[in-house]
Amino acid sequence: MADMDKIGDLLVLLGALIGLIQGILLILNIPFGFVNPLGGFFADGLILGILAILFSLIALVNSGFLKISALDFGKTNKFIIVLLMGILMVLFASDLGGILVILGAILWFL
Repeated sequence: MADMDKIGDLLVLLGALIGLIQGILLILNIPFGFVNPLGGFFADGLILGILAILFSLIALVNSGFLKISALDFGKTNKFIIVLLMGILMVLFASDLGGILVILGAILWFL
């Protein structure tokens, strides 16, 4: 079980970092190969970039990789918060990063 937790941590970390990079690229309006391959909601690049960065930071804080007290939701239900941030990342901002965060949160639960 400890191995699955470590793999889950790694997937959450990679997904959140990809989400941060995609958010920065969206804000800077730098074109890259995959913005929203699953569709996503249509919005300005600045709004999508800010959402990608915000959701990624919340996932990183609640998984324990960063310490930002304003984005911390407490000690309980970390799995649910990180899973919801992954779903929101897929819906609005970063598909690849969101999928990795969701998979990491599921591996935490197992």
